[in-house]
Amino acid sequence: MARDYQYNYSELKPSLFNVQKRERKADTMVRVCSDFAGAQEIGKLTLLDVGSSNGIIDNYLADHFGEVYGIDIDEPAMLHAQNAFDKPNLHFMAGDAMAMSQPDNSIDVIVCAQVYEHVPDAQKMFREIHRVLKPGAFCYFAGNNRLMYMEPHYKLPFLSVIPRPL
Repeated sequence: MARDYQYNYSELKPSLFNVQKRERKADTMVRVCSDFAGAQEIGKLTLLDVGSSNGIIDNYLADHFGEVYGIDIDEPAMLHAQNAFDKPNLHFMAGDAMAMSQPDNSIDVIVCAQVYEHVPDAQKMFREIHRVLKPGAFCYFAGNNRLMYMEPHYKLPFLSVIPRPL
């Protein structure tokens, strides 16, 4: 069964506007990316946040990376981000994770946090991520554990272990 896009996800989840919580997540991203990049200075890297929502995380990331681009299918969230944050190295645009406008081999780091379960075709999104990453670049990926007792979106116990229809 195909999933539909959630075009107004930010309007359904007020918790996405919790600045303290979002900046804490962004700090974790910076630390992990810095550790993974090793000797490479992240301040010179171009980062693309796929599913950037309202821009709070990207605003934080822009203090640590060379250029930060945030894309999201959620146009109200992108409008909020464009109006709320203004840094010369921070850019927001409405965009589809399954059909990114970025050129091939153009991005040093991609952040894809808690997104794959919200797109209609996760494999197509992963192919796009691979296409836009430069050779030797990396993706910071975060997703829910399918074996969690409580499914985080629907708050139903054991939902993730129910077999899918054939």
